[in-house]
Formats: sequence, C-alpha cells, structure tokens
Amino acid sequence: MDPIVERNLAAVDRAAGKYISTARDKEFRARLDRLLARDEDGELIAAPRRDSGSGDAKGLAVIEAAGGGKSTLIEYALKKHPLLRPQRDGHRPWIKVHAPSPATTKSLGIQILIESGYRDVSRSKSEQEIWNMVRHRVRVLGTVFLWIDEAHDLFGGGNPHQVQMTLKALKNLMQGEDAVSVILSGIETLWQLASCDPQVTRRYYKFQLAPISAISDGRLLQKIVQTYCAQVGIEALSEGDLIARLVHASRHRFGRFVENLLAALESAALAGASRLDRQHFAEAWGLHEGCQMGENVFLADHWARIDLSHGGPDQRGQGV
Repeated sequence: MDPIVERNLAAVDRAAGKYISTARDKEFRARLDRLLARDEDGELIAAPRRDSGSGDAKGLAVIEAAGGGKSTLIEYALKKHPLLRPQRDGHRPWIKVHAPSPATTKSLGIQILIESGYRDVSRSKSEQEIWNMVRHRVRVLGTVFLWIDEAHDLFGGGNPHQVQMTLKALKNLMQGEDAVSVILSGIETLWQLASCDPQVTRRYYKFQLAPISAISDGRLLQKIVQTYCAQVGIEALSEGDLIARLVHASRHRFGRFVENLLAALESAALAGASRLDRQHFAEAWGLHEGCQMGENVFLADHWARIDLSHGGPDQRGQGV
C-alpha cells in the first residue's frame, strides 16, 4: 500500500479515537452534578444526593434515538468527572451495565454482578439472593452511579409484572445508607414504557438529547468537520450544502454524523486524496446504506426528499 495512504488511514484511526466535546457534554455534566450530594460548604462530594423528603437517591433517564451518541457522551462524562475516578484498588465509583437479553429482574442482577467484576455468579441462586449480593457489591466497591445502557430493553417485554419487579429492584438500590444513583439510557420508548409508573417520574430526572439541525447547529458541525480533517491532514470541504446533506444522511443524529464523517475521511484516505469532497461522502454512505445513485443523499439533486425515516432510502419524488 502507498505510504501516504497508510499514513492517512492511521490518522483516521487516531481521529476516531478522540472525543470532541460539545454543548451536549456541558448540559449532561450539569445534570450529572445534580445527582451528587454536597458538603457543608456546598462542594460536591462523591455520594448520591438524597431526596429531602424520602431520603432516597435520585436517578436520571437519558433519552435519544439510536445512533445519537448518548452512550459515548455518558461514558466520557463518567470517566472524566474528577469525583468519579477510582481512589484505590477495588474502588468502582460507577458501573456500566448493558441491559441483558432476555431481560428479567434476575438476569439484570446477574449482569450487574458480572460487570462489577464478580465473575463467579451462580445462576441457581434465587432472585432475592442475587439482589442482596448486588447491594453488598456496590457497598464494597463504593459505587455512586449504576448506569444501565439500552435500558428500554428492560421494559419492552410486555410483561407488566416483570416491569414492576425490575423497577422495584432498582428502587431498592436507591434507598438506604448505601444507596446508589441509577442512570438509565435508551431510545424514546424507554421513557414511554418506564414512566407509566409514577415512581419513575418522581425518582428520575429526564434528559432528552435533541436531534441535530443544519440550521441551528451548522457552525458547530462545520467546525467538527474541520477539526477531524485537520487531525487527518486532509483539507476540509466547504461546499455550501454539505452539512445539510450530512445531517440528513445521518438522520439528524449526532453519533451517526461523526460516523459518516469518519467513513468519508477513510474513503478519502484510501484514494490518497488531499481534500475531502462530496464524492467521498457519497461513496462511504452509499456503501453503508447499499443504495442506488438516485437514492444517495450526497448525489441526488432533490436529496431532502429522500425518506430515511424507516432506516433506508426511498426514491419517491426524487431526481438526480
């Protein structure tokens, strides 16, 4: 392979591993801090904030469409928060758990134990025994936040009794001397399903991440394109409607915006190009979507008419 191509591909990989902060990060950090307690001087401390009435910890539900980047945002915030860094061996201020499938109260408890580093979990134990172990585990680890990603899977089974049992188990973790604060993240159906229980709306703050817009977010998104191009060493495209096309192609989701940008940069690197252009986006996006030329957002004249709401291009009413 051409050394220049190899160098540029390596630069794309390095760029993909870097995190670019936006206003979303500041907004989420503010909500995360609201879940933390304060000392007598008003300084935040590494402990859950308690409700003034019940004494229970509060939770946070982070809602965004798939591909929006919420999981990356949450993980970055938890990793970088100065109060949530491990202070000793065996200290886990936060634990991330992917909602198990199939999702039952018992399987969730087992998954929490596994993700906390407790590997030898006997599935023959009862549900109550499992959750007693979870409470003991978070106490020993000094856990402040339990984050359950893809949490909509916990409530999507259609069994009201199972949903109530899961909510009760999480509620119990948010009570008592060793309470933890629970973060749930998922797609829009998470809040629709979980908030049927009034305890959820009372215990959890809701943080809805808005879709990106080429109009209101245009300057920021253009800056992100320029930043990534600079990291790769490729000149950025300044074509008038590129950002609008890229936002539409990304279904107005921030995470997909970045993914599509990186894919286009990879296409440019493979071509040995010194400048990112619309053809690189068209090639990368078309390869991922498997669409015809007339369905390609980066090639079609009437690209805004391409319906991506159901996951794939729709040719109705288009011209090239």
